[in-house]
Amino acid sequence: MNERIWGIIGGVALLLALLSPLVLGNSKKVERLFEEAETLYERRDYERAIVKYDEALEESNKLGARTEHIDQDFTTLANLKIALCYYHLFEETRNVDYCQDSLVHIKRVWHRTYVPKHQEELTYLWADSLYRIEDLDQAKSKFSWLIERFPNSDKVPEALYAIGDIHYKQQNSDEALNTFQKLIDEFPHSELKAEAEHRIVELEQLCDEPRPDPECEETYNIASDLKEQGKVHDAYQHYADLIVQFPECEYVSDAYERIAEIYLEAEDYVNARANYEEAIHSTGDGERKRELYEAYHRTYLIPVYPDDIIHPTPNDRLFTDARLLRMERRFSEAAEIYEELVNENLSAEDTIDALYWMGFCYLESALQDPDSADVTPFCKSADAFSELIADDENNSYTIKAYYYLARTYSKWAEVLGDQLKWELVIDTVDKAHTRYDYSDDVTDSVRYGGWFSRMRRLKEIARRLRPEPDLVPPPDPNPIPDPNPIPDPDPVPPIIERLINQGYVHLERGELEAATEKAKQALNINSNYHRAHELLLKIKQRYYGRGLRYFDEREYDKAITAFKNAIIVDPRFKEAHNRLGAIYIKQEKYVKAIKVLQEATNIDPRFKEAYFNLALAYLELDNIRAAIDAANNALSIDPNYEHARRLIKFIAD
Repeated sequence: MNERIWGIIGGVALLLALLSPLVLGNSKKVERLFEEAETLYERRDYERAIVKYDEALEESNKLGARTEHIDQDFTTLANLKIALCYYHLFEETRNVDYCQDSLVHIKRVWHRTYVPKHQEELTYLWADSLYRIEDLDQAKSKFSWLIERFPNSDKVPEALYAIGDIHYKQQNSDEALNTFQKLIDEFPHSELKAEAEHRIVELEQLCDEPRPDPECEETYNIASDLKEQGKVHDAYQHYADLIVQFPECEYVSDAYERIAEIYLEAEDYVNARANYEEAIHSTGDGERKRELYEAYHRTYLIPVYPDDIIHPTPNDRLFTDARLLRMERRFSEAAEIYEELVNENLSAEDTIDALYWMGFCYLESALQDPDSADVTPFCKSADAFSELIADDENNSYTIKAYYYLARTYSKWAEVLGDQLKWELVIDTVDKAHTRYDYSDDVTDSVRYGGWFSRMRRLKEIARRLRPEPDLVPPPDPNPIPDPNPIPDPDPVPPIIERLINQGYVHLERGELEAATEKAKQALNINSNYHRAHELLLKIKQRYYGRGLRYFDEREYDKAITAFKNAIIVDPRFKEAHNRLGAIYIKQEKYVKAIKVLQEATNIDPRFKEAYFNLALAYLELDNIRAAIDAANNALSIDPNYEHARRLIKFIAD
């Protein structure tokens, strides 16, 4: 052969030599990787063992790799080992994803395995994995197949016990009894015998107990389904009917507990506690009593906010019906119930409560049907809020009534085109400002600022849209001169005035960041300019008002942004810090809550609500000592502070 042919042969040989590690298997390498995997498995280092088993499996699939000396069906063995690793990872973490990974490798080889021992182990692992992820019917089928196919397997007792437990979970008491008894009879020396005997005793006691009334059980299930669908009013009715119709039914305690949960969703903690008490009294199960007692006490552990958020707590059934209808946004039905209550002989407190919600629900019902020409809901809403305002005594609803009356007139004009109502918007807002002159009271400024911020926006809209008056009185041709004229102040540089005017334009448009920037630019020129400080105060109140609105609507992320912006404007705004802390507690972000609440107490060392919220955050982190210290700080400020007192009692219990 010539040199060219020898060169080609040499090149091919070299290429094969280079490629051989990639395409040709190495039996010793397979064996080494498998032994490394087995060592890691024994050490319970399952994650790394999976990697080594995978590498051994990949090497075994290459040409020339021989694995018979390791196992006659090495592919099945390696997949079985990987499945076992995932199963053990599930046992360690309780993460069901690992069970799913285990099932993938089992199914990959189960149908083609021919080694009986592998088939037995794979079948049991398959059944047990299904059992762990609560796929009970499939698990029962696999366990039964294992018992039938491998009656002498040492896994049969475990399979029988699992089948008995599945029957128990599926409420097949007779089948469960028979299966547990079969385990005892056929495997008297099994470690599971004692546990099976215990389960038989438990089942026999269960069978001796009176079965729940089927109608009672059906009512409870219907109520639970309605609650799951968010139909809380209808769910409440079914739970209440169950309690009345089946007072001896075993579901009564559960019904009381579900009603308590509905009240918790409505943030009506008084009625929630009352129903938890009933649930406690109606059960004889000691462990359940303890659980209910803890839930009862935790209704006291709620973040405390300033008094502009009200949680009415009347006990009358009609109030309950109306409140639940409100939760479902069935405002028209709720409004009719509140109107019925207003005409009843109620206490002054309950009458105020009914009037407020009557006005609110009639307004919301009108807005739910904007195409309707019916003026009645607007009329009834305005009448209710006007009656609340007419009371000379300020109550917790008065400031809200002014806002919602102005909003009613505004929507009346907007939806039904009654342009004369814009003038009533302006008149209502002006009257509110006259009644609440809080210019010198910082606390009231914070408490009411958000409501007035909203009212000012309504007034600004009304002033733009109201009809022009027909007659404008002419100026006085002979004005009387002022005998003591006030001298003009020092002139303000035009650039500052221009910046502040631009800031107010941004404020009117709701562009608060731009308004803040203009105010700060003005203060950089003259740090004492009062109009710039007034603008910042209004911006802060506008942010705070947004935060309150979002808070009321439970849009907590938006509320957080608003309160943070208020703090940027005024870093010493303690109420915004407290609100942030309360939201973080609701979101279970306890470390963040502690940070902002500590800032609130640094700003005002006598801020009792912030200390109480701080105690809640510490308690949720199991820092008991710090929680008690914070609650005691709140009590030292106000010895009659009931929330702090109950918190300390809860910790002691």
